[in-house]
Amino acid sequence: MNRSIIYIGAACFAFTFSSIFYYLFRVLSIFPPLTEKITIYLFIISCLITLLIVLSHKLPVDQPLLVHLIELICVLVVLILAGAFFDVYPFRPFYIRMVALCGICAYTFVILMVYLNNKTAEKAINQAIAEQRRRGSNV
Repeated sequence: MNRSIIYIGAACFAFTFSSIFYYLFRVLSIFPPLTEKITIYLFIISCLITLLIVLSHKLPVDQPLLVHLIELICVLVVLILAGAFFDVYPFRPFYIRMVALCGICAYTFVILMVYLNNKTAEKAINQAIAEQRRRGSNV
């Protein structure tokens, strides 16, 4: 699958899960109300995270666990810095911890969705190859 499509899909998943987690934390009265302005900021933050992850993939790192750790660091750095810059949440230790928790949860769900999406594509490709082989042996 084209890597750009994977990154775009990951950015969409990130925005979706970030919005859901923000709303859940809002329901618990932890975050301020989810306004249109904050929604735009969440979208920008999701795009910045994706961009930073794309850049981090240029690093010469081959160990999957280390790659995920670097990606998670990218997520947390952008969430904390951009959150403070855009004034998405009060910049105090309690809120920083909640944002970090939200980021870790969203990152986990995004990785899971990308993995499941890749598995589905892999299965479809393998079925197409098997079908071609069956047709080739029947000729």
